[in-house]
Amino acid sequence: MKKPWLSSIFNHGDNASIDQLKAKAEDGDADAQYQLGLAYSSGQEVTQDYIEAVKWFKAAASRSNLEAQNALGLCYDHGTGVDQNPEKAVNWYRLAAEGGFPAAQNNLGLSYNKGEGVEQNFEEAAKWFRAAAEQGYADGEFSFGLAYYRGEGVPQDYTKAMKWLHKAAEKGETNAQFRLGRVIYKFADNRAAFKEAAKWFKQAAEQEHAEAQYNLALCYTNGKGVPENLVEANNWLEKAAENGHSNALYELGRRCFMGLGTTKDHVEGVRYFRVAAEQGSVLAMYQLASCYRDAKGTDKDNIRAFRWFSVAAHFGHKEAAGERDEIVSLLSEDELKKARRKIREFEQAHS
Repeated sequence: MKKPWLSSIFNHGDNASIDQLKAKAEDGDADAQYQLGLAYSSGQEVTQDYIEAVKWFKAAASRSNLEAQNALGLCYDHGTGVDQNPEKAVNWYRLAAEGGFPAAQNNLGLSYNKGEGVEQNFEEAAKWFRAAAEQGYADGEFSFGLAYYRGEGVPQDYTKAMKWLHKAAEKGETNAQFRLGRVIYKFADNRAAFKEAAKWFKQAAEQEHAEAQYNLALCYTNGKGVPENLVEANNWLEKAAENGHSNALYELGRRCFMGLGTTKDHVEGVRYFRVAAEQGSVLAMYQLASCYRDAKGTDKDNIRAFRWFSVAAHFGHKEAAGERDEIVSLLSEDELKKARRKIREFEQAHS
């Protein structure tokens, strides 16, 4: 993941006041120029001003400040303070990467991996991931481990993937913690392995990683690596749902309908299905449509049932098309017109 430069910790270095920092920057001190750029980007001690931040990043970057070159690359990557330009981002990443700055090496690798601002090249991506990883940079270790896991630019090797993911996870890299848990869980064949997987899921979950929260909930549901506990499972599903995890929302809705780890409540279940469906959960779309058709947890509404069966069918639910077709004859032409307009709007928004 390319780390946004505004997440960098503002550091005066010598505890200079902002006025002293400006004076040093205006005298050509590259480090002061970079620090001043960070100050403007974060709004610390000055009014936040991304354009002014870019101005000082450019000044420092032109004096070969590697951190500023990387920051400037991120500005162009995200279109922050400048027009978005992936090609210019790559140019700045490359300068800093060739200078040995690990964050830029990882960012350059990600650009090659995704084909952003440069032709996609997994081998070149892996080369830069390795350079960052071998310097002990946690994001680089994660990226390199993921390359081995996927077999992108290097031969697929789960052992090497776990080695690098573990290094990053130990440093607290949340995505690595989650991915390491997934790899361990995938090959787990004993209680100790499941326990190890659950440990990493929990560490990532406690850092608000939604997918880790969802997987930890499944561990508690199935008693894999942790004691079976449906209430605790639902607590983690709630946390994942709060972080926008659509499958967690759907699962909470299903559990409300069945009374799994919670009081049976169809109205609450429909609420979860509705939010999950709006976020793109195909299973939730189908269940929400069924609720409208059968008046479970909500009033009967054939228009909404037709709409959600149609959307679910569009996104690949195998049974939804047949359910949709059975409702058509119950709707007037005006009702169908209204429903189809809503369907088009939703499909365009989620295409």
